[in-house]
Amino acid sequence: MNSTPPPNLPDQPSVFRRYGCLIILVALATMVVVAVMLGMHALVGTSMPYRMIASVIEKANPNVKIEGIIGDLKTGFGVASISWGDDPANRSEILDLRVKYNGYSDLSKTRRVVIHDAGVRKAHIDLADLPSSPNGTASQTTTYTTGSGTTSVTTTTTASGSTSTSTTTTTNVFPSTLDSFEIEHVDIEDVLITKRLSNFRLSIPKIEWTDFKATPTSFDPGVLTVESDRLMLHTTVGRTVHVEGQDMAFQKMLTGTVQPALHPAIKQPIVFTADLSFLPQGGEVRPFHLVTADDKLEIDGAKDGGGSVHVRQLDLAAFIDPRKIFGDHAADLPSDLILSAVAISGFSDGNGTIKIVGGSFHLGASTFQIEPVEFSKEEQSGAILQAVLKTDAGIIVWALPLANFGQEYHPHFICPGLPPTEILAHVFAGRFYGELSDDEKKVIDARLPAYFPSEGK
Repeated sequence: MNSTPPPNLPDQPSVFRRYGCLIILVALATMVVVAVMLGMHALVGTSMPYRMIASVIEKANPNVKIEGIIGDLKTGFGVASISWGDDPANRSEILDLRVKYNGYSDLSKTRRVVIHDAGVRKAHIDLADLPSSPNGTASQTTTYTTGSGTTSVTTTTTASGSTSTSTTTTTNVFPSTLDSFEIEHVDIEDVLITKRLSNFRLSIPKIEWTDFKATPTSFDPGVLTVESDRLMLHTTVGRTVHVEGQDMAFQKMLTGTVQPALHPAIKQPIVFTADLSFLPQGGEVRPFHLVTADDKLEIDGAKDGGGSVHVRQLDLAAFIDPRKIFGDHAADLPSDLILSAVAISGFSDGNGTIKIVGGSFHLGASTFQIEPVEFSKEEQSGAILQAVLKTDAGIIVWALPLANFGQEYHPHFICPGLPPTEILAHVFAGRFYGELSDDEKKVIDARLPAYFPSEGK
């Protein structure tokens, strides 16, 4: 029996030969996906972006050293230390800087931006280590807030003395894509700001801020505590205050103390209490109530734009040194000041008036009676607050122009027929100039440049 060998079958291609191109494409695609995922993880899930930023900063500023960067873009970051400065023994530094937030995933779901925690454990900064303005350029920005928006006016002054002004107006509109912005906790400790080769020193042992929340229809500033050698602040829950014959509820009560270190003109700590509202409450102006100087100064602002000032036997000279504000030849501040003034709604817009009802004050050995006066905003440039003193030598008028009130304080005396030295002698000593001792005359003569500049030359 003859056996016929089987026919030679063609070689079957292998799986790789049959699907090689597809396998390569899948492998390349997988590698790309894995690379993208690793890149996204490195970008979002690690501290690499912050380290890259730190590297750029260090290369641009060789004396800056940033260490201990942790965190990621999803939840926040932390920096163990940031140090800089030209003096190796006294470098400026910030320790344990941290910012923790809710992240974009939660933001997309809840439409909320939440700062869970932010703070600094230590910040010792010398102003000499900070970059100065180029070519001696200095800028000052003043912000004005109205019911419709915020206007910022920036004035820039160069070393040559030239100035330029720019105005920016923004509208107070809460972002339409956001339901709320919240700050749960901010804690900043041990802040010390100095300036080498000077006596400047600002110490802030503690700043704590909690429970801030802003929404399109509400605003809660939360609880703020500031402890420093210049200013002490603390907010608590608002209260109801009897203001101008009616009870008014406020959102927050702010208590604080202004320390003499804040300004050379402050002679003693000034304690104050301010009741504040941050919602319109039916009007464009936020009402407020301020009491300070041992409750002898009370200022009220109504929601309709009006307001009032009540001064009760206030010794201004005990709190403020006018020479540290207006120069060595500044006029004397009154003591035992009694004054009432009312602003009618619309004064700032030119529709209302300010009415000073009257009052009195002591100056030297004399008591002046304040005369009533009423003026609009247009009339303020020519308005003069006057007080009169009746003496044996005649009626002496104390006159204070109100054109630049708050920026200037230059009262002068008027008494026709009475020489300046006699006027000052009657006001500050209660006698004729010829009856004074030589030392008393020197004191009177020293006041001539303040009240009679032409006589003091």
